[in-house]
Amino acid sequence: DERYKHLVGKRCVVPQSGGRTIPIIADEYVDMEFGTGALKITPGHDVNDYEIGKRVGLPIINIMNK
Repeated sequence: DERYKHLVGKRCVVPQSGGRTIPIIADEYVDMEFGTGALKITPGHDVNDYEIGKRVGLPIINIMNK
């Protein structure tokens, strides 16, 4: 999506995370006709998110041990 192309590769702060940042990525999974065309994924919570994370090399964060 051209609207977000300038953001891909940058990082953003996760609200209420103490300053943790996450990468901004692009993936063909996002439906450009639905909503904003942007999507937050959580590889450890959803099968589709897991597949996207695997494709782009995102870490899977396990918070169940904290």
